[in-house]
Amino acid sequence: MTHIYDNNLKFLLTLNYEYEDFIKNPQKFYPEWQASYYATQEKYEHPIVDQETNSLREMSKYEKFKAGLYELAYNEVEYKNDILVLEAGQYIKDNELVTIPKLEGVRVEWDWNTHTWEDKASNLEIVQSQYSEYEGMDTPSTLEEMKQQDPALATEYLNMMIELRGLIYTLSASEAQSVGYAAIQLPTPSKALKEFKDRFKRV
Repeated sequence: MTHIYDNNLKFLLTLNYEYEDFIKNPQKFYPEWQASYYATQEKYEHPIVDQETNSLREMSKYEKFKAGLYELAYNEVEYKNDILVLEAGQYIKDNELVTIPKLEGVRVEWDWNTHTWEDKASNLEIVQSQYSEYEGMDTPSTLEEMKQQDPALATEYLNMMIELRGLIYTLSASEAQSVGYAAIQLPTPSKALKEFKDRFKRV
């Protein structure tokens, strides 16, 4: 198949001839052919003349954007004569790429408008996250190991898990869910309990 475009890059028609045969004698296959026309093997939606080869090709995404034929996605920006696809945590400032490290949190999301990380987790999600972090240690053997290390450690752990379960029940029954740590008071595990948990997860 051979596709014909005029000198203004307007598509004219498709001919049922092999491109290799057509270009040897265009007027034989298409009497209206003019020297300023273009013939291609591929059909282009947005053709442009390649300055190096003087033949047609499809516009790049950046060329379509500059011609008003492409709208940038939420994470795309014009950057150094091209279109850059940004990852979460990135934005352009003074024509330079800036990367902001992701915050720690339960459900941290990047705000593409304010260029900030925000924890979108509800109070219930926050409590459930802490509960899940320590839940695997709630076994007779692990509790016994805690008691052998320090009876107070086992007591602290059990009290914390009871408090977290209570918060989960309360928040699950609540219709309005606030967002952020400031709205609730989470039990804070001691350094010893955190170290025991980290050791437990490595086993």
